[in-house]
Amino acid sequence: MGLSESFKSTCKVLFGQEVGQLSDFREYLTGIVDSPMKVNSSLTGKEVYLSRPYYDRRARFANLVELEGKEVSLSINEIKDIDSILAALGEKMSYCGGKNLGVSRDIEQSDSTNDSVETLYSYNVMSSKRVAFSNGVRDSENVFGCQLGGEISFTMRSQIIFFSNRCFETYLSKSCGDLYFSFNCRDCSESLFSFNQVSKNHMVGNLELPRDKYGSIKKELLGQVSESLSRRKGFPSLFEIAKTGEING
Repeated sequence: MGLSESFKSTCKVLFGQEVGQLSDFREYLTGIVDSPMKVNSSLTGKEVYLSRPYYDRRARFANLVELEGKEVSLSINEIKDIDSILAALGEKMSYCGGKNLGVSRDIEQSDSTNDSVETLYSYNVMSSKRVAFSNGVRDSENVFGCQLGGEISFTMRSQIIFFSNRCFETYLSKSCGDLYFSFNCRDCSESLFSFNQVSKNHMVGNLELPRDKYGSIKKELLGQVSESLSRRKGFPSLFEIAKTGEING
């Protein structure tokens, strides 16, 4: 399964239907994720992606694969004193991007990935598969637009979330499932707009509801979300909703 098909499957899991092509959601999915630094290689002119944005752009850069097999050696005139050595190294050495290590494959526009497959415009990704537009993800799969997460799956537009599945617009949560627009929840499932909850289910706005009542509200809300995503390729974040009190996309 490729990233495009994985995105469609994730949307079906989260919203009950597909909402479009992954390529149409790049701006939306990167909205809550720190962006990697992008420069041009001093060796080939190709794009180099680095997981940290703090490098001096006047420096030399290269992708890891461009440096393989290359040796850096100095002439006798370049090692006559410390100043000469530093000057020579400054001309020869490059900062390295595209560091995709271990058993990694199908990695695009990414840096600092280890033992991962099918990763796009992401960095600091470890032992994961099918990850796009994300940062700081480990032991996860089917993750889109997330920052700082571990052992998560079928999750989109979420931050600081661990040991959780099927989450959308969820923040600072652990060991949860089927959460939407929620914050600081632990061991919760099937919740909408829930905050600071522990071991609760079928909640809307911190009010626990009968399963059937919760189900009808969830269906209506996710219908609005999927319609907006399909039409506008985006939806207000949890924080935008909290500020304006509106969920219309």
